[in-house]
Amino acid sequence: MVLPGTLDAQSNPQELTAELPALDGPAGPRKPFWRRRMVVIGAVIVVVVSSGIGIWLSQSGSSTPALQVTTQVVAVTTGTMKQTVSTSGTLEPAEQANLNFAVSGQVTAVNVSSGQTVTTGEVLASVDPSALQDDVQSAQSNLTSADARLSSDESDSASTSQLDSDQASVASAQSQLSTAETNLADANLTSTVSGTVASVDLTVGQEVTGSGSNSSPGSSGAGTTAAASTSSSSSTSAQIVVISTGTYTVSATVDDTQVGQVKQGDQAVITPTGSTTNYYGTVSSVGLIASESSGVATFPVVIAVTGTQTALYAGASVTVSIIVKQINDAIEVPTAAISYSGGQATVTAVVHGSHVSKSVTTGEVASGETQITSGLSSGDKVLERVVKFNGVPGGGGRSLFGGGGTGTAGGFPSGGGFPSGGGFPSGGGFPSGGAAGG
Repeated sequence: MVLPGTLDAQSNPQELTAELPALDGPAGPRKPFWRRRMVVIGAVIVVVVSSGIGIWLSQSGSSTPALQVTTQVVAVTTGTMKQTVSTSGTLEPAEQANLNFAVSGQVTAVNVSSGQTVTTGEVLASVDPSALQDDVQSAQSNLTSADARLSSDESDSASTSQLDSDQASVASAQSQLSTAETNLADANLTSTVSGTVASVDLTVGQEVTGSGSNSSPGSSGAGTTAAASTSSSSSTSAQIVVISTGTYTVSATVDDTQVGQVKQGDQAVITPTGSTTNYYGTVSSVGLIASESSGVATFPVVIAVTGTQTALYAGASVTVSIIVKQINDAIEVPTAAISYSGGQATVTAVVHGSHVSKSVTTGEVASGETQITSGLSSGDKVLERVVKFNGVPGGGGRSLFGGGGTGTAGGFPSGGGFPSGGGFPSGGGFPSGGAAGG
């Protein structure tokens, strides 16, 4: 097909070549013949592509448009609007005690096993107390002697410096006795929380070395036990680990663009991965120090799960939706019902069957709804724009270029992508059959 005002490149390519001027002007050398052919080919391609696009557009124009914008009448409603921050995290027990003996000795009893339920103060394991009892007796004897010496010197009206020395000896003996009694008590490893034994790394006859003060970050005490710790890494070295039963927290993070919205006390909806059951919780802490990964700074957030939950398990992954703002009894319309002109929001109200443009004042936006703070009342009717995608006429979606999914094989109306099958007008890729220069 020859378009008006164009040359017929198929019928006489040499004639077309002859009409092209030399690119370097009269004074320059003539370009090789094959380069001039390339210019010709470029012109031919432009003509053919233009023809194909024109045909495609004419065919598309004769069918139903793929994208349709219509309107529907909707009512202005009153509801609850929520703004949320979404994240993910891991369920952890609300309390975790990582327990180790604070004194050295040979283990004489292990009273629990994994999965067993225990209570606060229950003895879980013991070491041989013989040497510790001897220490108590020795310390008690030293204190008795120190008290007797002080009493004797006071009766003899000893010097002030002597009495001060005696009193210091009594204080030292009392301290040694207190330490010995504590160590004797530490021969029994007791639970600091009520819950379930998660792991036991002790056997009867094992020699253990006292770890001294055994408290870990977040613990409430020292001595024989490490009280509630949420650090899972520290549990790997604990001789016995006890976790709370039925009470959980979620350890999550939010990035630096969201952390300013989240605050302690915010409500949260928690959904275990793969489940449709929602649980609820409250933000108990928001970290102030970020960690960075791949250039993104994230802040730790801990959410306390509400109530006792028997269907949840420590270590499970969850998604969390933190409610950072909630508006009750908000007048709202679909966001698609609102238009803006010069910064002024308007809606098209339906009043007694007529369409009336009304200016409105908008508030929060959430889940496709926009709050209206003035200009409309609940129950009013407005027009909402509805965008529909009807698919492409002729089947599987029309494309200007490329095969498949168009009305005719190769993406253009005829055959192999261009009007004459082989990709260029004369089959071989160049007007005269050869690759370059015939």
